[in-house]
Amino acid sequence: MEYIESLLWLALWPIVIFLGYKFAKLNLRHYQKMERLEELEKIYAGETAK
Repeated sequence: MEYIESLLWLALWPIVIFLGYKFAKLNLRHYQKMERLEELEKIYAGETAK
């Protein structure tokens, strides 16, 4: 049983690392989009206040 568990771990850890990488990349992309949206809101709010 320990042999099977070790094989499963060796097979799954690259997938776990890859999924963590994809999740972090997705969060960074979302963060960049939200920052750009905030910049556009400031620009638009400044134009409409004039």
